[in-house]
Amino acid sequence: MACKNVINVLEYLEKSAQCYPDKPAFVDEELSLSFSELWQSARKIGSMLLPFVKKGSPVVVYMEKGPRQVAAFLGAVYAGCFYVPIDTSMPGTRVRLILDTLHAETMIVDEHSAEAVGELHFEGICFSYAELAGGAVNEAGLAEVRRHSIDGDPLYAIFTSGSTGVPKGVCISQRSVVNLTEWYCTALDFSEKEIFGNQTPFYFDSSVKEIYAVLRSAATMVMIPKALFAFPVKLIEYVNEKKINCVDWVPSVLCMVANFKTFDKVKPLYFKKLIFMGEVMPTKQFNLWRRHLPDVAYFNLYGPTETTVDCIYYKVEREFADDEVIPIGKPCENTDILLLNEQNELAAPGETGEICVRGVSLALGYYNNQEKTDEVFVQNPLQKNYRELIYRTGDLGKINEYGEIVYVERKDFQIKHMGHRIELGEIEAALTVVEGVARVCCLYNKKKEKIIAVYEGTADKMAIITKIKMALPKYMIPNVYIAVEQLPTNLNGKIDRAALAKEYADG
Repeated sequence: MACKNVINVLEYLEKSAQCYPDKPAFVDEELSLSFSELWQSARKIGSMLLPFVKKGSPVVVYMEKGPRQVAAFLGAVYAGCFYVPIDTSMPGTRVRLILDTLHAETMIVDEHSAEAVGELHFEGICFSYAELAGGAVNEAGLAEVRRHSIDGDPLYAIFTSGSTGVPKGVCISQRSVVNLTEWYCTALDFSEKEIFGNQTPFYFDSSVKEIYAVLRSAATMVMIPKALFAFPVKLIEYVNEKKINCVDWVPSVLCMVANFKTFDKVKPLYFKKLIFMGEVMPTKQFNLWRRHLPDVAYFNLYGPTETTVDCIYYKVEREFADDEVIPIGKPCENTDILLLNEQNELAAPGETGEICVRGVSLALGYYNNQEKTDEVFVQNPLQKNYRELIYRTGDLGKINEYGEIVYVERKDFQIKHMGHRIELGEIEAALTVVEGVARVCCLYNKKKEKIIAVYEGTADKMAIITKIKMALPKYMIPNVYIAVEQLPTNLNGKIDRAALAKEYADG
């Protein structure tokens, strides 16, 4: 369905609900919401919120992942607010840090999260999803909100890892998501026939493009049970049972399927499009997928949360040897990529430069954190005559002989692990509060895909894990723990990360 001149993402929902009212939109093991049901639920939620919220304020959606969570997101938008997804699986310490940054006055909870709210010390108003979705629609109130809405209004904030231990809330506008959605659905030719097999949590930015692709294309999203991703054969059997034909998965999942020789037992029967993002896809495992499923269209997507999910993409059409790198490709439509060298000049072909992004895909900034915003959203050094911001990703890339961008590595200590962008400093901050840990340095072994914690102190591994799992998501828990008498330092008196990496992480 073509959707030109869209200002508000709710237009996607409204058009699909009109054209395909009874078609399943979002489905999990317990519930299926059709487009008309999703539309009605979202309008009721928005109407019920209206007397309690201010335009442009955050609404925390603290719920278990499922179709109702999507309805809550859109309900917040109907009320003129932006939503902040917080999953019930998040550690309480991390949730409290997010709430401290937001100062939100409104939260939506479900039966799975209602009891946990008391431990968060949330001082605002908590609404149960059932209460909101069971209300009446205030047509006049919703219409008044829409009259004052513009495409520059914030749509959502997703919190990413922060180097100081405090997560950063990336705030994204309606305009940016519409821009993403129009490109994504057009470039990958989505239609109402698409059945997405969702893997990523809704607090992970990759889910954003899936949600709005479903709304724009009148497609269907099947939320695959998390437990299945530990059992490759059962996972593929499930996608066959649900006739899933499009997946947007992190490479670690695709590698797991390949490494366990799943295709010797069962193959996906309906896949038409396979998209990978979030971290580097090993070419050896990719080639195994391609040999077994040669007729599938494969896409490599790249983009930080700060650039509204994706800003570079590549349709894999030529052959790659196992030791070759799959490019990330070329800029998405209405987005421009600058590779800047250390002199803030455009890198020459083959020269490594920092990947910098300009265009409407840029986030509004980090919520309630102007200092961090100003560090990475900066004036374009190539344009001195008027104000134009670019986002410095901290990722390094170069142009290959085909004119394609190739990802090289991180510029700093931020890593990509299990599909998540992680600041090692946030893990270090959590570890330093553990009794028996004096100082710590976290490293990443890219070959073995392991986070390594090297620390001074007497604490043992299990004591550390017991403590930090209350503060960090599972994917941020270190895999290896090494106790040393003293961490090495460089001439500046700082921990010598290079020396530690050479000894513990480069093998």
